[in-house]
Amino acid sequence: MGITLRGGSVFDPDIGSQVRTDLRLADGLISSPEEHEPNDEVIDVTGLLVTPGLVDLHTHVFDGQDLGLSPDLVAAPSGTTTLIDAGSAGGHLFGAFRFAAVDRSAARIRAFVNIASIGTTSIRLGGELRTSAYIDDGVAVECIERNRDIAIGVKVRASGDVGGENSLEALRRARRAADRVQLPLMVHLGPAPAAIDDIADTLRAGDILTHAFTGWEDNRIVLGGRLRPSVREARQRGVLLDIGHGMSGFSSAVARALIDQGEFPDTISSDLHTYSRSLVVDLPTVLSKLMGLGMSLDEVLMRATLAPARTAAMADGIGTVRPGAPADVAVFRRVHGPVTFTDGFGGTSRGSERLEVVLTIIGGRIAFDARADMIKETR
Repeated sequence: MGITLRGGSVFDPDIGSQVRTDLRLADGLISSPEEHEPNDEVIDVTGLLVTPGLVDLHTHVFDGQDLGLSPDLVAAPSGTTTLIDAGSAGGHLFGAFRFAAVDRSAARIRAFVNIASIGTTSIRLGGELRTSAYIDDGVAVECIERNRDIAIGVKVRASGDVGGENSLEALRRARRAADRVQLPLMVHLGPAPAAIDDIADTLRAGDILTHAFTGWEDNRIVLGGRLRPSVREARQRGVLLDIGHGMSGFSSAVARALIDQGEFPDTISSDLHTYSRSLVVDLPTVLSKLMGLGMSLDEVLMRATLAPARTAAMADGIGTVRPGAPADVAVFRRVHGPVTFTDGFGGTSRGSERLEVVLTIIGGRIAFDARADMIKETR
C-alpha cells in the first residue's frame, strides 16, 4: 500500500520549476504514479504546493543542550525532513549528541563537528572558543573519523563575541581539521575578529560561509553597497553563501541590497535554536521572507531542497522527487496577503505571501498533518 498525492503543483528541483502531476510514495520511496494500486491512500492536494522534504543546512538540535531544540519538535511541523546540526557538539560531546538527537528522531540528521571540543555548551556564560584548550583540531578529526556516517564537516564560530582574540587561531585550526578529513568547513560570520576578508581568504571550494547576510557593522559581505571583492573572489573559487538566519545572522537591508543585484544565497537555512525560535519561527518563514525581498518561489525552494542536500554531500536522491528517492515530501499552502517580517537588527520587510505547512511525510509515513485545521479555517 502506498500514498498518492493527487492534483498538486509539484516543485521538481531537477528542473527548477513546478509541474502539475501526481506523486506516489511506496515502500519508503518515491515511485512512478503509473504504479498506483487500488488500495493506495489517495490524498487530494489540488491547489497546494508539493515539494521534496526541506533540508535545513543550519540548525541546533542537540536536545537537552543549551542551544538544542528537539529535532522532532522543529522538523515535521516545518516541512523539514533533513536537519543539519551546525556544530552544537564538539568531539567530546558528539556521542551524547548521537544519543539525544540522531538515534531518537524520525528526521534525518547530519552534523558539522565544532572545532571546540565542548561545542556550544552554555553560550550564555561564554563562547566555546574563549578557553584556548578547547580549540583542538585533533579531537575534531578523531571524532569525524569515528562518525563518518553522520559527520559532514567542521564548524567554527569565528567571531569576537564567541572567541575574542582566539577567533583567528580557531579559524586556522578549523581549516587544518577540515583539510585533514577532506570535508567542508562551515564558518559563522559575526563581529570581528575574525574579519570578513580573513575568513573569505581562508575558505575553499565547497566551504560554507553561514550568516552570510548578517548586518554586523564593519564585518558585512557588502562594501559600498556591493559584494566585497574578497567574498566575490571566494564565490568564484566555489565558496558557498548560506543564510543561517538565527538571532543576528540576517539583515533585511543587506539581503535587499544583494538580491537587488542578483547576488542570491546558495542555500537558505534557519539557524533554529532555543534563543532564536521566537524570531525565526521556522524554515518556511525564512523562505517566505526571502520571497518578500525579491526571490521567486522556485528560487527559494531550490535553496532549501536540492542545493543544501548537495552541499552536505547527501546521496540517494535526498532533496528531490525523482523515482527511487526517499519518500520525504512536504505539502504547503500558499497564503496570500500582506505580511511583515522582522530581523535581528531591528529591520523589517514586507511580503505578499507566506508558506504554511499542511502535510509532512518522512520515509513514506505521515509525520505531520494539518489538513483538519485547514478544513476548519474554510468553514
